[in-house]
Amino acid sequence: MQRRMSTLLWSLAKENPWPGLALASVNRVVALSLVGLSLLQGVTISLLAWLHGFIDREAVPIKRQAQR
Repeated sequence: MQRRMSTLLWSLAKENPWPGLALASVNRVVALSLVGLSLLQGVTISLLAWLHGFIDREAVPIKRQAQR
């Protein structure tokens, strides 16, 4: 049964490549979306860390800043 099924799928893929191309396109869109989301998340986290450090630096009293 397994051999017959793979032969059937292979013959369909040779006759009509569109389903495979459509699946490859969907995979590419999903991969690019995930890469974009991870880059956006990295930029967001770094900006929040910078903002947190900037706010903490401003909150230090002037006398303590002079001692640094």
